[in-house]
Amino acid sequence: MFKKAKWIWRNVPAKADEHVDFVDTFCGNEGGKYTLTIAVDSNYALYINGTLAAFGQYADYPQYKVCDVVDVTEFVKPGDNRVAIIAWYYGVKGSSTYHYGEAGLIYEIACDDEVICASGEETLSRLSPAYIQHKCDLISGQLGFTFHRNEQAADNFINEAVDGFERSRIVEGISYKFNKRPNKKLELRDRLPAQICQQGTFTYTCDREVGPNLQHAALSFHFIISLDGQHGFKPLLTDGGRVMNLKAPDYAEGGIYFIVDIGNETSGFIDFDIEVPHDCRIDIGWGEHLVDGRCRTAIPAFWCEFFARKGRNSFFDPFRRMGCRYVEFFIHAREANVHYAGLRPTTYPLNVKKYNSGNLLRDTIYEVCQNTLIQCMHEHYEDCPGREQALYTLDSRNQMLCGYYAFGETEFPRASLRLIAEGLMKEGLLTLCYPSDMDLLIPCYSCAYLIQMAEYIEHSGDITLATECFDVLSTIISTFDHRMEEDSSGLVHNFVGNERYWNYYEWQPTLMGEAGYGNGDSYDAPLNAFFSLALESMAYICTSTGLGDADYYRSRKDMLNKKIKENFFNKDVGLFETRIGKDNGRFSVLTNSLCLLCGAAEGLDCENILRILATNGKDNLGLDVIPNTLSMNSFRFDALLKADFEKYKPIVLDEIDRDYLYMLRGGATSFWETMLGETDLFGVCGSLCHGWSALPIYYYEILNK
Repeated sequence: MFKKAKWIWRNVPAKADEHVDFVDTFCGNEGGKYTLTIAVDSNYALYINGTLAAFGQYADYPQYKVCDVVDVTEFVKPGDNRVAIIAWYYGVKGSSTYHYGEAGLIYEIACDDEVICASGEETLSRLSPAYIQHKCDLISGQLGFTFHRNEQAADNFINEAVDGFERSRIVEGISYKFNKRPNKKLELRDRLPAQICQQGTFTYTCDREVGPNLQHAALSFHFIISLDGQHGFKPLLTDGGRVMNLKAPDYAEGGIYFIVDIGNETSGFIDFDIEVPHDCRIDIGWGEHLVDGRCRTAIPAFWCEFFARKGRNSFFDPFRRMGCRYVEFFIHAREANVHYAGLRPTTYPLNVKKYNSGNLLRDTIYEVCQNTLIQCMHEHYEDCPGREQALYTLDSRNQMLCGYYAFGETEFPRASLRLIAEGLMKEGLLTLCYPSDMDLLIPCYSCAYLIQMAEYIEHSGDITLATECFDVLSTIISTFDHRMEEDSSGLVHNFVGNERYWNYYEWQPTLMGEAGYGNGDSYDAPLNAFFSLALESMAYICTSTGLGDADYYRSRKDMLNKKIKENFFNKDVGLFETRIGKDNGRFSVLTNSLCLLCGAAEGLDCENILRILATNGKDNLGLDVIPNTLSMNSFRFDALLKADFEKYKPIVLDEIDRDYLYMLRGGATSFWETMLGETDLFGVCGSLCHGWSALPIYYYEILNK
């Protein structure tokens, strides 16, 4: 992939959370085609002659290196050309979105296939003065670091030669075996108009890091006319069309703050142009709602800090993507001129289908579902654009099913499925997220990967990916099959004896695992039903690819279903129990959905199962039946439709209409992680944009044909 370039870094060993500047030059000619090939650990932004020409490393693995190949002809001029690169090295283990590797940058620029500029020892580099280095302040454990920008120390190295650069060093030990990016580059959109929705003055009430300060600051609201007399009481749009001259009233204490509303849930990079009368700090927070009267910046730590210099500060950050609707600016000065403050969206290029059903509610739900999906699609699928930005198998399964209809493309799901395959661990299971070196395994999520792969074949007709990943698929299925074979019960025993195992199914009582990530000496019906579905998918994959023994996997599925029925079906109440030997929370909607869907209920009287599925446990037969959340509706709906398509079709549609209308009435511009919205999960940090909640697209499509 590279002809001359070498892996390089600055001449000092790298530390975590490090920004490094690189510069190079080349001579351009008219009429040629210029191609950039580049890869980095961990992220990059490359400028040619002062203009951003490429950004955004595809998140990869040390053993699966991915490079970008970008046409940069439009940025090249005849004569001398300046290349400036900012590389950000993450450099720690345990993130949901990054696998630890050595710091390194490799690039070359070719003109009509002749390399004219390449990374090597002659490339100049330095530790960037524009960032406060090595702070390692986490937004969340899953998402990774925020940043600290020091504009007071920044220079104009992107556009002109400056002092302080030295020769780079060659980095050994990083692979030169590359894969071309498996999907399209993200597109950087224009600045979004952002409306100021709240403003005033502030004082900090605690001496802590930025996030808690923002969360607990004493706010004094002022009408905009009190801060900027020329605009009266009208809402202000920071769209670059006018300058807002904000000044704190003499009677008010503290600095100036304002909050901008982007209008919709959006994924993008912070972008602002603010003029201040003296050197000062600007604390920036972001969030999906203003339930607290401001953005919720302490759980997780949705904040960054910017040290502004006297005068005009124009800043665009190409690294830390934010998922939010609101951005707040706390300026430690008594006055400021705001030319712009908001976001520049960055999105995956898609053809977005226009859905016209003739039903305004369903058309609206479909459209908001599409936005939900779009905000959760970047280098790979993401569970949510705000809190994690992580690729999971079970979450992305829902996203793929919806995307096949909403966007009519299969390149993006293919790339994510290929990336997931690199997460196979020594235990024969997939890790939790991709790419990641998180030491945590949810066994049923590995089963979901086989379901996804079979559905990908069904919707794309492409068998090449399954063929390429067949060894991974076989290893996963064998891991479960051996446990089933070796256990006298004929079931798959819970994965225990290792703190890496987490026998999780969903965020509901008895289904989310126990302390220590183990469920003791037990068997779970959901795990066995997931494996039954995986066996069915593996048989389909074998039949499609011509690899493996489909009949063997079908026979194993039949044997397992028989054992599920014998061990988990409670004849007295006509329901499947979740766990052998569990007294409390014995019955759940998810368990019965999975057992019905995998075929373990064949030959049984399923009346009570269908009653609790149709009402999501509201008709509970006088028992303590645990309902499922939005994340698992696909299994419940599919089980109902498998039982009687025509009978349950209107029930599924009515429930979708009701629940999603509730979220729309709650102001949703994308759909929530659960029906509890921002109050749910993770210290009242429920996501208001979650990929799995776009499921109405799939069901509107298959039920309204």
